[in-house]
Amino acid sequence: MKRISLSLLFLISVAFVQAQNPMHPTVTKFNTYYSSNQADSIFLLFNAKMKDAVKPEGATMLVNQLKSGLGTIVKTRKVESPAPGVNEYRISFEKPIVDLALIIQEDSIAGIWQRPVENTSSDSTVQASPDNFSVDNDYGTLYGTLVLPEVEGKVPVVLMIAGSGPTDRNMNQGAALKTNSALQLAEALAKNGIASLRYDKRGVGKSADAIGTSDVVLGDFIEDAELFVAKLQADARFSNVIVLGHSEGSIIGSVASLESKPTAFISLCGPANPLLDLVRTQIKGSISPENLLIANEVLDSLKAGKTFSRNLPPALAPLFHPSVQPYLISTNQYRPTTIVSVLEIPILIVGGDNDLQVRIQETNLLAKAAKKATVHRIHSMNHILKSAPTDRAGNLATYNRPDLPLHPDLAPILIDFIKKVSKI
Repeated sequence: MKRISLSLLFLISVAFVQAQNPMHPTVTKFNTYYSSNQADSIFLLFNAKMKDAVKPEGATMLVNQLKSGLGTIVKTRKVESPAPGVNEYRISFEKPIVDLALIIQEDSIAGIWQRPVENTSSDSTVQASPDNFSVDNDYGTLYGTLVLPEVEGKVPVVLMIAGSGPTDRNMNQGAALKTNSALQLAEALAKNGIASLRYDKRGVGKSADAIGTSDVVLGDFIEDAELFVAKLQADARFSNVIVLGHSEGSIIGSVASLESKPTAFISLCGPANPLLDLVRTQIKGSISPENLLIANEVLDSLKAGKTFSRNLPPALAPLFHPSVQPYLISTNQYRPTTIVSVLEIPILIVGGDNDLQVRIQETNLLAKAAKKATVHRIHSMNHILKSAPTDRAGNLATYNRPDLPLHPDLAPILIDFIKKVSKI
C-alpha cells in the first residue's frame, strides 16, 4: 500500500486533472496539459502566489510524481463552491490513493489540495457516519458524529480528535488507509454508558469546504477543536467533557484543553517532541543518506522559522513542498511536554510498544513531563490501535484491515479512566 501521509503531514501537495460537463476552461486546459505531460503549460495556469511557491521546476517534479504515484485522471467533477468567487473541482485518478481538489479563482489555479478518496464501493466494513453534530468556523461547517449510549440522564462525552493527514472521523484516509478504529472506539464507549463525538477536520471528508484557501496552520485545527469543546460543554445532555487526541490530534487536543478546560485530557499515541523533531526521527533509515542530509537542512531551516527555497529531490518534494512549509513552521511553537506539564486537569497517556509512527519512547517522555498523569503502555499495540507484530511489513498490513478489532486492552483502560474522572 502506498501512503501519502502516514509520516505526519496533513497536506497539501500541490497537484493536478479529465473533464466532465460543463468544465471551467482552466480545468479543461489543466486536464489536457496533464495528459500530454506539459508541466510548463500547467505552471502558466497558476496564479502569482502559486507560481512563487511552486516554480517551473517544481511543477515538472510534481506532475512526474503524480503520474507515477496516481496515474491517469479518470474523473473530474465540480463540487460546491468553498467561497464566493471560488470554484472547486474534485479529481480522481487511476490509482485511488487520494483525490485532489483543484481551486480556481479569477480563471487561475489558486490551490491544489489533497482529499480522501470518495468511497463508492459497497464495502460493508466501512460504515456510514451520520452528520448529527456540527460547528461553524470562519470558512464553513465542520461535521461530526455524536454517539449516545442507551442510558437515562446525563453522561460523559469524549471528543475524539484525529491525527495527521486527511484522516476522517473514523480514522480512515479513503483507499490509502482503512482502519475504522475511531468508529470501533465510539461503539465500545457507548456500550459502557459513555457518549462520544468524532468529526472530520477542516479540509477532510464532509468538512472539506471548511478550510478556506489561505495557508493552514496548526492553530486553525486547535481553534476548531475548541469550538467543539465549547458546544459540548453547553449541551445539557453531558455531565463531563473529555478531550481525546490521537497522534497529531494529541497536540491539538492538549492545547485546546489549556483554553477550554474540559474535565480531562487523553493522549493516545501522542508525540512528546514538536512535529518537526518527529519528522526528523521518522525519516531516518527510510531515505538515502544523500537525501537525509538535504532533509536535515530543510528541517533546520523550518525550525528557524524560515522556508526552504532550493530545489528538492523527488523523494523529498511531497513532504517539504513550499505549500506545506508554513504549516510545518507553525507546528514548532507547540512542545507537547511543556503543554502537558502545565495542564491542570486529569491526564491519561496511552502508547503502544509496536507503534511505528510515534515510538513508545515518545510516550515515556510525555509521561515524565506530566508527572501526575495516569500512564499505560500497551504491549503489541500499533499506531492505529490494533494488535500488530513487531516486523514492519506485518505491522503495516493491519492499516487496511478495518475488520480487525481494537487492541483488547485499549477500551477498558479508557473506560476506567473516563468513569473515574466523571465519578460514575
